Amino acid sequence: MDVSDIELIRTVRIEGSLTQACAQLNMSQPTLSKKLARLEDKLEAQLFYRSSTGLIPTEVTNYILSKAESLRDQVVEIERHVKLMTQFEFGNLNLGVGPIIEQVLLPQVLTRFLEAVGKVNLSVVTEDDDTLLRMLNTSEVDVVVGPFRSADWQDKNIVCVPMVQDKVIAVARHKHPIFRSKVTDETRLAQFPWVAPKTQGSATPVPGSPILDAIRIVSDNYDLLKKLLLTTDAICAGPRAIFNQELDAKVLRQIDVDLSINWESSLLLRPETLGTPLAH
Repeated sequence: MDVSDIELIRTVRIEGSLTQACAQLNMSQPTLSKKLARLEDKLEAQLFYRSSTGLIPTEVTNYILSKAESLRDQVVEIERHVKLMTQFEFGNLNLGVGPIIEQVLLPQVLTRFLEAVGKVNLSVVTEDDDTLLRMLNTSEVDVVVGPFRSADWQDKNIVCVPMVQDKVIAVARHKHPIFRSKVTDETRLAQFPWVAPKTQGSATPVPGSPILDAIRIVSDNYDLLKKLLLTTDAICAGPRAIFNQELDAKVLRQIDVDLSINWESSLLLRPETLGTPLAH
C-alpha cells in the first residue's frame, strides 16, 4: 500500500458510493472498481460491503484509516515545510498566537514583518494554549507564540524559545472602593466581582484562592474587560503590559497586592521550520 491507496480508501468511505468517490478522485468508475479489487486481493481482505444504500466500510478499512491519520499529517507537514524552505518573497506562513500576545506584541511585529518581506501571505489565528499545540502538531500552523513556560518544556521535537515575562497585577477603576481599604488581601479582593481571561499556560492562579470563586465573567477580550472595569466595581488581573495605556492615563489603577502569578510567553516551532526564511 502507498499514500495514494490510503487516500482512495478514505475518499470512498467518506463519499459512501463509487460514483461520488469517482468525482472526487477524478477517475472513471471501472478504474476505481479495479483499484479497489486489486487492493482487496493484495490485502486478502474485504474493504467495503456492498449494500442497496451504498458502500459500508469493513473493520479492516476502519483500522487502516485509523492508523493512516498520523501518516497523512506527516505528508501535510512535509509539504508545508518544503514550501517554507523555498519561499521568502512569495509564500504563506501560518501563525498561531495566544490572546495576550495578539494584543500586546502582534501589532508591532506585523508592522516589521510587512516591511521585511515581499508578497507573503500571513495567516494569524488566536486560540488557547491546548488548541495552539494541537494545531502545531497537525501542521495547521507553522509558528506558535503563547502562554508556555520555557523552563518546563519537555518535548524535544519542538523548539521552545522564551519571549516575554511579565508580572500579573490586579487593577480597578481609579475611584474603586478597594482603594479605601486599610488592608488589601485576596479575601478582601474576593468581596468584589472579578472579570478575567481564561486561565491557561503559565498564568494560572494558585489553587484554592478565594478570587477564583469571585470570577463572574471570563473573556479573552481585554478591550471588553477594561470597559467593564471603567463602569463597574469589577476587578481584573493580567500582565501589566495589557493595562499600561490605561494606567498611564490614570483611568485604571493598580491594586497593591501580590497575586504571586507570573505570565510567560514562548515561541514554539519544529526544528526543521526554524531555519526556513519565512519562519526565521
